[in-house]
Amino acid sequence: MAVRAFGLCALVALLVVSPFCRASLHAEPAVVARHWVILDAMNGRVVAEQAARQPVAIASLTKVMTAVVALERGQLDRTVTIVPEDLVGESSAGLRAGQTVTLRTLLYGLLLRSGNDAAMAIARAVGGSPDQEDPVARARFVDWMNAKARALGLDQTHFRNPHGLDEPGHTSSALDLARLTRFALDDPRFVAIFGANAYEGEGFRWRHTNRLPDRYPGVIGGKTGWTDDAGLCLIEVAERAGHRLIVVLTGSTFDAWYEDAARLFDYGWTLIDPIEDPEDAARLFQWWWQRTDDPVARGLVERSWLWGRPLGSVEREPYRDAPGGQRYVQYFEKGRMELTDPALPVDARWRVTGGRLAWELLTGRQQIGDAAVVPRAPAAIAVAGDPGNPITYALLGRMVQQPPGTAGEVITIQLLPDGSHVQRPELAEFGVRYGQAFTETGHGMASIFAEWVEQRGLVRVGERLREEPLFSPWVALLGYPVTEPYWIRVPVGGVQRDVLVQCFERRCLTFTPANAPEWQVEMGNIGVHYRMWVAGRLDVPALVAGHVG
Repeated sequence: MAVRAFGLCALVALLVVSPFCRASLHAEPAVVARHWVILDAMNGRVVAEQAARQPVAIASLTKVMTAVVALERGQLDRTVTIVPEDLVGESSAGLRAGQTVTLRTLLYGLLLRSGNDAAMAIARAVGGSPDQEDPVARARFVDWMNAKARALGLDQTHFRNPHGLDEPGHTSSALDLARLTRFALDDPRFVAIFGANAYEGEGFRWRHTNRLPDRYPGVIGGKTGWTDDAGLCLIEVAERAGHRLIVVLTGSTFDAWYEDAARLFDYGWTLIDPIEDPEDAARLFQWWWQRTDDPVARGLVERSWLWGRPLGSVEREPYRDAPGGQRYVQYFEKGRMELTDPALPVDARWRVTGGRLAWELLTGRQQIGDAAVVPRAPAAIAVAGDPGNPITYALLGRMVQQPPGTAGEVITIQLLPDGSHVQRPELAEFGVRYGQAFTETGHGMASIFAEWVEQRGLVRVGERLREEPLFSPWVALLGYPVTEPYWIRVPVGGVQRDVLVQCFERRCLTFTPANAPEWQVEMGNIGVHYRMWVAGRLDVPALVAGHVG
């Protein structure tokens, strides 16, 4: 029902971008929201929409305009005294009458906590009365909000209050709100607040009410809202590979609103950013690499690599179920990025996948299609430690059918080069325990790895750094465990070390207690190893010599 008046291919003709017609073969996403729009923030074009021009209740999405007017007319360091009339209830930033706080802090309370109390205090203070109650000052501020809406051409927008609680005549449309957000993003002060995950200052500690950044990579900011009349509402902005989209939806539900936003983003990327050639794929792969590994490469964080250095440029690789029998791939030290069907709108967390590299190396079954494999010998390549040691993928492949360890029990089993095991009680000092077995593979994840995949850290989002979960979700990068965790004794830089190793469908992880804490858990160099295996080589290039993985 998006762009219902003339259909997607007609939209293509209007925008003179012919590749969109290929993507239009895919049905638009099924969402619960009654009103939504996808807007290209780079040029203001409507990518797709449903009932996006109808005036509706908008709940706390109102607060984007409150912030815009406050930033234009207020001073961030101006102090504001909170009065009882500010405390209108419902969504609250936790302000108390008699407190004195800066306008800057109030704006964080407005956008992060969606505080109605912050909205009332901002409107009164910026409207001319920062130290005492004055309904005239607050009304003046709302008048400015409406004047700004008229100046921006937001014809379906009219404000009756600064917070968005249901009130007759307080309405906007999804499209108006998307255009307002696009305007607001030109102010870096707005972007800093809108995109913050948390704020701490003047006695307050707030986390953003928006939970989409924790489950969708590339979100640079958002605003939540809900009332009885508006339903569940969202404004979300995301960047990917040089493009920026704004999604606005109203009339959703608690069960569906984030899923609605994710599906609309996924759909929007296929329309504005079709993958037509290796250069397009390279840009997308680079975006994924930069998200986690660019902060490591620039020395901004101390943690192990998720991808490592590239081993070459994007190439086409035969794959029976890809369009034309070929997919785009790029190899990195620690993995492979692959794009099998560039035109298929899928969950962005899974759009670029890594293949079952570890499974193939362990079993010798090279996958060349969804259900097609080429039998090869399992990889006689060292899975960890210095090259040439006897703990290989082929050896670990013999462990795939082993029963799982007892969940919660400390891991003290060492795997020997002949495939046998010995108990080493002294390894209990590291406190690593077996995890509960997954039904998908029958193996559990070692506790040290389970903790590692849940970590948050700085990632690159657009041109900014922000704290997010590094794995979103972890199974997309690792796959499920296909072996139990085993201690092995291998040379690392010529020194014998105890290393815990466990292989998953896509990657293998190592835990080396002797390493610095930030580097104790590492991805193995499976991208290097896989290319060696396919080429029939057993010599490891110098670039990985001495690495644990």
